[in-house]
Amino acid sequence: MASTCNLIVNGHAIKANVGETLVDAALGGWTVIPHDCCSGQCETCRVTVVAGNVDDQGTGDGRTVLACTATIDGDAEIEFDEVPRIAKRSGEVAEIARLAPDVVEVVVTLNEPFDYRAGQYFNVKFSGFPGRDLSPTVRADGTWNPRELVFHIRRYPGGLVSTQIGSTIGIGHRVHVRGPFGQAFLREGDGPIVLISGGTGWAPIWSVAAEARRSQRHRDLFVIAGARDPASLYMRQSLEWLTDDGVRDVIATTQIGASRPILAGLPTHYLPSLGLEDTVYVAGPPGLVDAIKTNARDGRARCYADPFLPGVQKLSMIDRMRQMLRRPDAVPGLVRPAATPAYEPVLGEDRSRQAAALRMQGNAISRTAPPQDEPSRSRG
Repeated sequence: MASTCNLIVNGHAIKANVGETLVDAALGGWTVIPHDCCSGQCETCRVTVVAGNVDDQGTGDGRTVLACTATIDGDAEIEFDEVPRIAKRSGEVAEIARLAPDVVEVVVTLNEPFDYRAGQYFNVKFSGFPGRDLSPTVRADGTWNPRELVFHIRRYPGGLVSTQIGSTIGIGHRVHVRGPFGQAFLREGDGPIVLISGGTGWAPIWSVAAEARRSQRHRDLFVIAGARDPASLYMRQSLEWLTDDGVRDVIATTQIGASRPILAGLPTHYLPSLGLEDTVYVAGPPGLVDAIKTNARDGRARCYADPFLPGVQKLSMIDRMRQMLRRPDAVPGLVRPAATPAYEPVLGEDRSRQAAALRMQGNAISRTAPPQDEPSRSRG
């Protein structure tokens, strides 16, 4: 058996070694496949196998595999969507606002704008603290500024980073940002777009929704935003913006305490029937993401997923020294309550009937999906 083979990456021919991962083989040919974690979790490196022999190593999803894990078995051809190059920027915290009892909005002003696509994420390091993967979004009224990044961060009990926002991490705090990463970004197309979020997974979903309304208004949107309880349903103003902008199918759900217009249950309870014409974007707790991916696969719909995983990186020795030198007193008035305007979900005739039918039928995936009480992409 030959020890070398030919690999074609986006039309570029490369000599590769059998058994190499696709990422390593491409790098050996001076071609970079976008990647981040290299452990099969972030999905940044998902590529399409056009032809040839590739061992997916358990990462296969249709014709796609994770290039950081999948290996070459022989001559092969792969493709991936071109995305902006990874870059680094510095900035500082410009605004902090409380969106819900356990969610804050942090606005970072950059020294230079980033080039990224709606739905991608960044590694964000507040000076003196470990980095966290966070998804930038747009403001609740749909506006955005290229020189700022807006993040929704869940306060997680005991979190090294989230518990310090508004105290040690205050206005003017230095921030270092690297990215963008991720494959769950808005693509061009013609069919309906189905958007599902759980908790602060709303951040990338709202970014995709707003961009779709700006640049792809010919496409129908179906939006489902879920939270644990009404107090955590912080995205109401954004949902109202969508309905005012003509989106017919907008649903808000909570697991407990729901009352009209909020619907009781999980987002999976109200998922419409999916088909080849649909493109699905989902972000939030892994249980929700897995359920939606399975449903999309069964319906042969394209699905781009962004599971929010726990952040486990601890303080480095340098960060500990910086914290010792920094006075950690809280600055009063940094966190202001955010207004919660009235919101009326709009259920489009066709899709709402499908969603209701699915719920009545007791969709197995919906009923077995774990509770979506996971924190934001990076815990604390």
